[in-house]
Amino acid sequence: MPGDVVDTARAARRLVRRFSPHNPQDRSVIVEALVVCIASLVPQDPAAALAELRADPALDGARVGVFVRDLADDRVVVEHDSDYGFMTASNLKLVSIAVALATLGAEFRFRTSLVATGPVRDGVLSGDLVLVGSGDPTFGGRQEGDDPRAVFQRLVATAVLENGLRRVTGDVLGDDDFQPDEVMGDGWSWNYEGDDYAAQVSGLCFAENCVRVTLTPSAPGSAPRVALSPPSSYLETVSDALCVEGNARARPWARRERARNRIRIGGSMASDAKPWSEKLSVENPTAFAATVLLETLRAQGVEVAGIAADRDERPERPERYGDETILAVHESAPLREVLVTLGKVSQNLYAEQVLRAAAPGDHGMSAAAAHAKVVLQRFGVDPRGMRIADGSGLSRLDLVRPRQLGELLTGIWRSDLRADVVRTLPIAGVDGTLASRFRGTPAERRVVAKTGNISAVTALSGYVPRADDAEHPLVFVVLLNDFTCSTDDAKAALDRFIVALVGSADRR
Repeated sequence: MPGDVVDTARAARRLVRRFSPHNPQDRSVIVEALVVCIASLVPQDPAAALAELRADPALDGARVGVFVRDLADDRVVVEHDSDYGFMTASNLKLVSIAVALATLGAEFRFRTSLVATGPVRDGVLSGDLVLVGSGDPTFGGRQEGDDPRAVFQRLVATAVLENGLRRVTGDVLGDDDFQPDEVMGDGWSWNYEGDDYAAQVSGLCFAENCVRVTLTPSAPGSAPRVALSPPSSYLETVSDALCVEGNARARPWARRERARNRIRIGGSMASDAKPWSEKLSVENPTAFAATVLLETLRAQGVEVAGIAADRDERPERPERYGDETILAVHESAPLREVLVTLGKVSQNLYAEQVLRAAAPGDHGMSAAAAHAKVVLQRFGVDPRGMRIADGSGLSRLDLVRPRQLGELLTGIWRSDLRADVVRTLPIAGVDGTLASRFRGTPAERRVVAKTGNISAVTALSGYVPRADDAEHPLVFVVLLNDFTCSTDDAKAALDRFIVALVGSADRR
């Protein structure tokens, strides 16, 4: 915080220690409340706040990129290294959100179809049953609640009710040809490929391309019970975990083996603990979807003679199906709703998929990056020097200038997409990835911004609305790279700068 606020806060602490009859914890609460009040009353100088951010000992040796624009007069309030490239982490999702909305439209819906490759006569499909994707990242996702299979149950019920389907003579295939088999973003790391936030991209997604492992404790000396959601034979579990009596420090773990669908479980679990769960990505989401569909068909009384497989891996793969019949179709929620989840919780798979879906041609990442740069120019962004390696910001190869993100936020605010984009941004102290930040500060419920964090990178970009002029907020971009302190310390330094901006916004 600015020096005058720091001095006043120190004076407040001395007074509280001298006169307060409360215990140290109570005094600390009083002091913090006083500091917040003082910070909201003392005029804030953005230039001084930037100087303090750059001089913060926690950021010694770090790269600091800042760009702040006042939309009331288009003046750049303060900036630092705003024309140098930075890793953005999830601030890159601002690009994916804007490009997807501008290209596809807010009412766009993904379609996933259940297709018969041959005729259905007397309830018998003579051919294969194919699940054809269009890159929908929400298919069988969180909107299905506790059971991702519900989407398949509806598709199968429709096929049975409207087409009388009772038997399939061929295989159940997954078709992901909507986009290339890129699997992961360029520059993603091998050591987190089994984690849920690095779920594989695919033209056919299911259950956010993840499975949830849940352990329920049993008697001491026994193994905890293991359950998967969705339950499926597609994944194998191998557990060495053990339940122990009354050990609060006991911790289980679960990891998926590289390039395999085998989940190893280990560690220990207190026998009186609550159930523990971990979400892990799957290898080959297309084959995963086909397998769970096959299992759902059989569970609902439909006989299948063949196997479940990724269509790409089938021998003598046909270029065309021939006599195709669409038996059932699933449509996603409108894009504007999908993007709210993407932005608020910073869902990586959603960001990867919507940017690819917006791209022309084969919907690969190369086409998506080129298309994004064309669309960004419509928002007033000069994309020269920008490198878009993925859609989520997980890649350390992404390179964006603070000014470019500032220009994008400016262009969004002045476009007819403003309301839909702002709805995707977390609100300080209220929801999403900002739910626990800025509480008790003047920024609470005021700042709306996209967060971003990967190793040695933290970022925050968005808007500071004025109390008396909501139409002309401050646009801000803060990208911190290469710090060696903890991410929490880097966030704290960044947040102090934002609080100062809030103070300045109401006094300009």
